[in-house]
Amino acid sequence: MRPATPLGWSRTSHSTGSGHARMPAIRPDTSIKFLKGIGERRAEAFARLGVRTAQDLLWHIPYRYLDASTVTPLLRARVGEEVACVGTVIAKRLMPTRSGLRIFTAVLRDDSGMLECAWPGQGFLDRTIEVGQRLLVVGQVRFYHGRQLNPREFVILSDAEGEADGDSSGRVLPIYRATEGLSHKVIRGLVLRHLDGMIGFARDPVPERVPDSLGLPTLPEALRAVHRPATVEEAEAGRRRLAFDELLDLQLTLSRARQIAKRPRPGAPFVLHRTYTRQLAESLPWPLTADQTRAIRDITADMTAPERMHRLLMGDVGTGKTVVALFAMLLALENDHQAVL
Repeated sequence: MRPATPLGWSRTSHSTGSGHARMPAIRPDTSIKFLKGIGERRAEAFARLGVRTAQDLLWHIPYRYLDASTVTPLLRARVGEEVACVGTVIAKRLMPTRSGLRIFTAVLRDDSGMLECAWPGQGFLDRTIEVGQRLLVVGQVRFYHGRQLNPREFVILSDAEGEADGDSSGRVLPIYRATEGLSHKVIRGLVLRHLDGMIGFARDPVPERVPDSLGLPTLPEALRAVHRPATVEEAEAGRRRLAFDELLDLQLTLSRARQIAKRPRPGAPFVLHRTYTRQLAESLPWPLTADQTRAIRDITADMTAPERMHRLLMGDVGTGKTVVALFAMLLALENDHQAVL
């Protein structure tokens, strides 16, 4: 029995001695132009977004989401409510005002009825929104010569003469960075089409016990959640895992840089004479906090060691960072070195 064809690939046969068919598989370095539904032209558009391989496409993470999991029929959108509605544009107009502000309006219709949407100061939408398009709009309903929705966000689900964006209502829609000739709707469809195949080469470099102890998903689970979330909370959990990986990578890079920086040039080991530092401690009109004492102890240990110190002192305004720095400066003065604040 032959294995199933990987998602997004058609079966390709090659003549072999055994007579079996060999199939290409999606690899991280596979050019996206070879993924089904992309081709040369879309690959050129993807290149403008920095997406050139299957791995780049997998890591083209949505920058926001629209919650269409609960869609309100247009007729039931009440004044004062925050709603998400889906409807087809049946009319539009651009209205000038005495102040020079142009207001773009569009009338949407669904099976329940009609509702006017207004975008004050966004006249450029007249070149974007067309009659016949199907829109998802999210915003507050107000009363202005009748019910009117002021969308804070909207997504074109289908063009006037184009293919619909599948079952967009009733789920959370990821919004991707797009470019000319490549809308976020097209990108979303292509990512979903190949997601299962691309997830296969997402290996988690972090031991499973680490994210599990922090209540975070595994890397494959996180990538699936950010691209195909069932709820906004699921998408946020995936984003938290990716943020954890970025911070972990940064900390590992900084730790490596510190180790490398210490090797070629040894530091100047100071001796703790306790002259100026003791005088400062005795002259303070308040006792040092536990955090200040711990910070001074750590900095003193670094400065009396033979390696160079690489340390950042952090704290909120008013937590006493300056006096901690002053102790370090006085330790340098005790060893005939200079310091500046």
